Amino acid sequence: MAELRKGLMLKPTYLLILLISSTVFAQGQTAVCSLEAAKDSQVITVRGKVVNEPHDMGFRISDCNELVLLTYAGDPDNDVSKDQLRRDESLERFQKYTSSTYKNRGKNVCMECAKYGEVEATLTGKLNVATLPPGMTKDQLGFIHDSSGKIVGKFGWGHPMPFATYRLVIQSVSDVSARKLPMPTR
Repeated sequence: MAELRKGLMLKPTYLLILLISSTVFAQGQTAVCSLEAAKDSQVITVRGKVVNEPHDMGFRISDCNELVLLTYAGDPDNDVSKDQLRRDESLERFQKYTSSTYKNRGKNVCMECAKYGEVEATLTGKLNVATLPPGMTKDQLGFIHDSSGKIVGKFGWGHPMPFATYRLVIQSVSDVSARKLPMPTR
């Protein structure tokens, strides 16, 4: 009887260990980036946060490590017609949140101080994926070299140096939100 009670007493402990182990295992699993399954020139819809780069607008998708470079349909750097950009209230709000800056006032010198932070949105657009041609290599600065070491191009997108393997040409915007930042003080 004592043996039976001892066995019954251990069962909840085993159950607790099993629950903790399965929780730890589930937390250790990483989500697969939604961009990895996408193909070049595919139209996709993704949700993420805007990341301001010095010369570009980046986009961080929660399950991806890579930053996506954003551009609008109709911009001269892409092949998507401006007619494919849905101009609506969501687009206007997105452009306002991503481009509004505080102005200098008195002794408060503010150079490109963003008015809004944590800009989130759902974007739909044409995805461009940078690929290396066969036999070529890429250096740390994003330049592509042929087998002799000669620079023959750039890998990816970004200015002044390419930093993004992915570029999304925005065709529509929805579910836009942002947080207004306080005006910077001296």
